Amino acid sequence: MSEPAFRADNPREAVTQAIHAEQSGVTQRADVSLMQRSPRPGARRTGILHVHSTYSHDGRDSIARLRALALTRGIGFVGLTDHAEDLDAQRFAELCRECREQSDSAVRIIPGLEFRFAGFRGLHLLAFGLREWIAPATPEEFVALARSRADFLALAHPKLCRAEPPRTVLTGVDAVEVWNAAYNTRYLPDPKAIALLRRIRRERTNVVGFAGLDQHDGSNDRQTRVVLDRPDAEPLDELRAGRFTNEGRTMRFSGATAWDPVRLGLLYAVRAIYDRVERFQDRAARARSTRLARRAALLAKAGALNTERAAPADPLAAYRRRLLEAEAREDAQQRR
Repeated sequence: MSEPAFRADNPREAVTQAIHAEQSGVTQRADVSLMQRSPRPGARRTGILHVHSTYSHDGRDSIARLRALALTRGIGFVGLTDHAEDLDAQRFAELCRECREQSDSAVRIIPGLEFRFAGFRGLHLLAFGLREWIAPATPEEFVALARSRADFLALAHPKLCRAEPPRTVLTGVDAVEVWNAAYNTRYLPDPKAIALLRRIRRERTNVVGFAGLDQHDGSNDRQTRVVLDRPDAEPLDELRAGRFTNEGRTMRFSGATAWDPVRLGLLYAVRAIYDRVERFQDRAARARSTRLARRAALLAKAGALNTERAAPADPLAAYRRRLLEAEAREDAQQRR
């Protein structure tokens, strides 16, 4: 089994290259692989997972637009995960129908939902290939209902639940989203999610780790992909079996990769450096924004004062003032 490898000899340099390329407007991915191997020859079937459409309240892309974007970007399948709380049985049936209508041999749109549960803060579970409407109230109900009605169950962005999901989830899902491009950035996966996956795999070696976009607006492509080992196979079957590769801007690694402690420790270190730099940049950006806002307020105030001083006199007020002055002169003459 291949070990993960950064796409450069120096992992810090890999991240720096990717960020610099993006800031410079360069769209080509930095030539850096956590696998040190050349691209596989032959056809590739690339997919994106954890995608929201306009069936979600915060999704901006119709399913037709998602298909068009997929064709433009060389994507062969799209794993939808619309918010379950935004749908009911009828709307879900419409979603499935539209997915079928927009799917063909070039692009497959796979229906799926993302579930949240009262009392379980940050716990989101994904059901890919969901064939029937379900409305679970608890994680236990989700596993029981979705197991026979969906093809691929996953724990989304473990960061939000502090990588401590209930035992039912650990024993019931097929996969862990170890790289969420929205919460973990497009540059690096989440080492805590990978550590969670390692813990799960001690008991269930068939659980896999995948990269998801958590996409709500297709115009912002964070460029994390899953690439199937067998392009002609059923995508969800391949994902469940771990026969795929996760690819991002700085690294690529197998969905079934056994991350050894050394490489995971390296990822922790690089992640810590990146997060520290990002926090510094955020503070600097906020400080600059505050300075600009204060400067704009001062300029606006000064402009208002100048406008007030430069405003033309009211003709009627000037006429009244002249009358008063004339009357005052006449009174003064009479007193003399």
